[in-house]
Amino acid sequence: MKEVNKEVKMKKVSVVGYEDVGFEFSLCDELYEDGCGKDIEGRFLDVEFLKIVFEDRLENEDDLFKVSNIKKMLESIKDLDGEVLVEF
Repeated sequence: MKEVNKEVKMKKVSVVGYEDVGFEFSLCDELYEDGCGKDIEGRFLDVEFLKIVFEDRLENEDDLFKVSNIKKMLESIKDLDGEVLVEF
């Protein structure tokens, strides 16, 4: 059997809690569950993914309260890049 020598490269990322960036847990859970059918609790999601999810939802959301909250959450992460993970 031939031995495979693979070098694993690790990437450094920053982690922030959802509360630290002003996210509303229940709304994030709803959006994530609508998209993939899974709970958000215990997950680490990158900021770029969350921006896409939030922007997507804004296009189709009729509830003005949710629209307002999604816009606030987007604003709170606008200056963060994909090297940041949000912990739920």
